[in-house]
Amino acid sequence: MPLPFKAVAFDMDGTFLRDDKSFDKDLFNHLFSELTAKDVHVIVASGDPAQVLLPYFDQPNDLTVVAENGAQIIDHGQEIITSTLDYQLATEVVAFLTNQLDIWPTLAGKEIGYFPPHQSVKYLEHMAFYYPKHQVLSKMLPLPDDEYFQISFLVADNEVAGIKAQIDAHFEKQLVVTPSGNGSMDLTKPGINKGWALNKLLNQWGLTGNDLIAFGDGGNDISMLKLAKFAYAMPNGSAAVKAVANHHVPVDNNHDGVLKILAQYLEN
Repeated sequence: MPLPFKAVAFDMDGTFLRDDKSFDKDLFNHLFSELTAKDVHVIVASGDPAQVLLPYFDQPNDLTVVAENGAQIIDHGQEIITSTLDYQLATEVVAFLTNQLDIWPTLAGKEIGYFPPHQSVKYLEHMAFYYPKHQVLSKMLPLPDDEYFQISFLVADNEVAGIKAQIDAHFEKQLVVTPSGNGSMDLTKPGINKGWALNKLLNQWGLTGNDLIAFGDGGNDISMLKLAKFAYAMPNGSAAVKAVANHHVPVDNNHDGVLKILAQYLEN
């Protein structure tokens, strides 16, 4: 029986990956072989940089990766789309965050990640996981000579709404502020998101959102869930994600919920 979709997209943290960053690799490899044999595109769609996403998989050059919340697309080892923030705008954003809000952000550069100065060892170890190639800055400004996919930072959960409102008011329509869960906030270029990137890919492949199954848990997954005909929210996902999804994964990320749903489709 043919599958009802021709492309699979899944978020990583809180969706595909367990909390300890592991997954059932043997099961994934088996499912990946079956899906690709049926000409189904397998897409990793994450807010994380490609440098941390690709090493998870045994077949990185056979996957499609939507990284940096849609700002970078790598298809079968070839970078096909890159969309970065205006350098002057990035400078103004960093100045506003540090001077007005006392927030010291991480910068997702095209070349490497840039970490703010005077951070704890724990913070640096945490961020180095996501950016194996990185530089700790001695000062935030002027920004290093690079292109920037996004600007990210962590705040307390109860501060997210207030911080978002201040940034929205100051940079009206110049930025999109996306809470991605657990106090993490991503500042990105307007119009650039996972849904935008996936739509570009689907068009290239002669497909539409009606051919897509997608899995997510955070605010940065909403655009791709809205695009997908089969939109699955994780049980550990936010209320906003569950509101836009038309399907729900019965078990959470720590119990390989995404893989179990895909296995069910392949068994039927």
